Amino acid sequence: MALSCGLLAACGSSAGGGGASAGGGGSRFAVAEPLPPGLAGRAAPRIRLADARGGTFDSRSLAGKPYLVTFLYANCPDVCPLIGAQLRDTLARLGGDAARVGVVAVSVDPRGDTAATVRAWLRREREPAQFHYLIGSQPQLAPVWRAWYAAPQIPGDPESAHTAIVWVIDARGRLAAKVPAGQPFDTAGLARDVRSLLTSS
Repeated sequence: MALSCGLLAACGSSAGGGGASAGGGGSRFAVAEPLPPGLAGRAAPRIRLADARGGTFDSRSLAGKPYLVTFLYANCPDVCPLIGAQLRDTLARLGGDAARVGVVAVSVDPRGDTAATVRAWLRREREPAQFHYLIGSQPQLAPVWRAWYAAPQIPGDPESAHTAIVWVIDARGRLAAKVPAGQPFDTAGLARDVRSLLTSS
C-alpha cells in the first residue's frame, strides 16, 4: 500500500508533533498537526463539484462552519473505508455539535466514482447527511487535486496510491491543521479539535 501526502512542503509532518493555531503560534490541537509557515491560516481553496447525492456542492456553503476535507475513491480496498469510518465516528463523538460541522470528500478516481457507486459507498459506510462526497471528470477534479496538494489514485493500481490526509478548516474558511490518515487516528481527539474551532469561531 503506497500512500502519498502530496507536496512535502505542504503536508509533511512537523518535528515535535502536536498542533498549532492557524496563525502558527503555540500548541492548540490534540490530534491535528500544524501546517508549515505560509500555509497555516491561508484561505482554503474553494471546491465546487457535483455531489454524488445530487446537485452541486460549493464549499462556500460551509461559511461560518469548521469542516474537514479528504480524498477518497469508492473502490478503495483499505484506506478509504478506514477514513470514512473514522470521520463518521468523529462526527458521532461531536454529538449535537456535528450539525455545525461539514465533511467534504473529493474523488481521486473519476472513472470509477460514478454517482451510483459513491451513493452505494455512502450507504455502506453509513455516512451522515453532512458528509459530502464530490465527483467529476478528470478535467473537473484535477484543479482541486492541485489546489489541495492531492495525488489521485493511479488508474489500474489495485492498492491505495493516493493522498491520505484530512485537512482541518476553521469556521473562517482558513487552513488550520492536518491529520495524516493512512492509519487509524484518535477520533475522540479529532472531535475535541473540531469542537475547539466551534468555540473559537
